Amino acid sequence: MRHLMLRSICIATAVTFSWAATRSSAADGPGKVTVVTMTDDDVFKPETVTINIGDTVRWENKGKKDAHTVTDDAKAAGDAKEVAVPTGATAFNSGEIKPGASFEQRFTVAGTYRYVCKPHEEMGMKGQVVVEQPK
Repeated sequence: MRHLMLRSICIATAVTFSWAATRSSAADGPGKVTVVTMTDDDVFKPETVTINIGDTVRWENKGKKDAHTVTDDAKAAGDAKEVAVPTGATAFNSGEIKPGASFEQRFTVAGTYRYVCKPHEEMGMKGQVVVEQPK
């Protein structure tokens, strides 16, 4: 009898932990990933994306010859007026993204992030990420 009771407790505990782990990972896990492509045309496609807090943007360099960057850091941009970071957010800077490579940034603060590709900023290679509270 005691053996059956211990077995029941073990099964109930395992089910409870399994359910809690599933709930936790679903609630706390990474959000959606939105892809922005960069090509040798020196543009971000799309130029503007709207995502929810907790989502990630992945910039993929689909070009064949040009390296790109993604930065909203005023210290890294050629013209600090071209970039913006919401209050409470930390600026990001991808560094060089070679053809075939990518860079990801997860957004945890709502607001509008304006960014540039430093080598192609003067050519108008600019974009923005609008981060909203989930609806």
